[in-house]
Amino acid sequence: MSLVIEHVQIYSPGSSLHGDTSIGIDAGQFVDPAQLSNSVVIDGRGWTLLPGLIDMRVNLREPGLEHKGTIASETRAALAGGVTTVVATPNTDPVIDTPADVRLVLERAQRAETCRVLPTGLITQGGDGHLLAEMMSLMEAGTVALSQGDAPFASTAIALNALKYAASLDIPLILDPTLADLRGGCAHSGRVATGLGLSTNSPLSETLAVRLLLELVEVTRCRVHFSRLTTARAVQYIANAKKRDLPVSCDVSLAHLLFDETAIANLNPNFHLTRPLRTRHDRDALRQGVIEGVIDAIVSDHAPHEPGAKLAPFPETEPGMSMVECTLSALYALDHDGLPFAHSLRAMTTSPAHLLGLDWLGQIEVGYTADCVLVDPTGQRVFDHAHWISEGENSPYFQGVGMGQIHGIWVEGNDRTDRVSIGIRDDSR
Repeated sequence: MSLVIEHVQIYSPGSSLHGDTSIGIDAGQFVDPAQLSNSVVIDGRGWTLLPGLIDMRVNLREPGLEHKGTIASETRAALAGGVTTVVATPNTDPVIDTPADVRLVLERAQRAETCRVLPTGLITQGGDGHLLAEMMSLMEAGTVALSQGDAPFASTAIALNALKYAASLDIPLILDPTLADLRGGCAHSGRVATGLGLSTNSPLSETLAVRLLLELVEVTRCRVHFSRLTTARAVQYIANAKKRDLPVSCDVSLAHLLFDETAIANLNPNFHLTRPLRTRHDRDALRQGVIEGVIDAIVSDHAPHEPGAKLAPFPETEPGMSMVECTLSALYALDHDGLPFAHSLRAMTTSPAHLLGLDWLGQIEVGYTADCVLVDPTGQRVFDHAHWISEGENSPYFQGVGMGQIHGIWVEGNDRTDRVSIGIRDDSR
């Protein structure tokens, strides 16, 4: 069934349709509406049509951690946040380190009929950083990249071997820059954590790891994506590496763009993260990195937890924040706080599409895959028990209000609006 959305503001920077007021959808693609007849017509007056967001880091929890979330629940939450494509981490139980694990994720995602799920697999067996997994077999099974999840390599020698092998097969790697012997600590080693008496994590754990990995990239020419940068210095290292034409890219989490170390002052366990919130200077540098394009992508780093995981004293709680459901609202919030929407949207559409080799996604353009979100930017989204979808309520947005009321969402031209309680679309307007 074909569809025409009329009288809508198309917001897709870089597209020839940016600023247009009408678009058609047919056979899963964007088409010229003049070519369609007998189509369903939606009046988008006063609303904006955006490309579907692409989130390069989402913990779907399944298999094995269904008490925290499932593929069905967390991809529904993604749709509610305007996200039509998620890159799933391999941090499950069992972890994703065999082709059978990859096929399981793909089968359950297909059964959920929500958003597009792109799995990643582990570089090392069990993710413990020692023995390399069957990397090529994982890619052939359907992964888009390989990752170490939250864990570093056990040694520099293993990291070098992994990058050399991946480079020989042209396999992209997603790495969290963390030194094994400096990891740990529940908060940034600054004045706030010191005053609260919390165990701390030095920014050196990231900056030294970035420098080391960049040296390995220079030697191996392996394509490496640095995930969840938190420091100003790391951003500068990546900027310099790009000037030297090293095959590197990077992302930042929504939490590290929205908040800084002062957010933990009242020991709210939702702000206990695997990679701690840093200084305001670091936060501002991360925002500037997005604006300048040094930081290629923004990720939700969605990590849902059951209520009990956040009920212990701050250092003993499980780290992570449930954020994918709030993605679009967070981008609008950042727009009002100094990070222009055009830049954050690029970092969640065209840029990650290019990084993933999916250049037919991320734009509203004739011939592209019809992933899009119909939204009222001035409307409010209420994040309460009645409307919250993720199994994890561990979010600073939970029981709050955000901007950006979604009235429709499509994945490959398929209407997914009924999968989530995100508003009532009135096609008779």
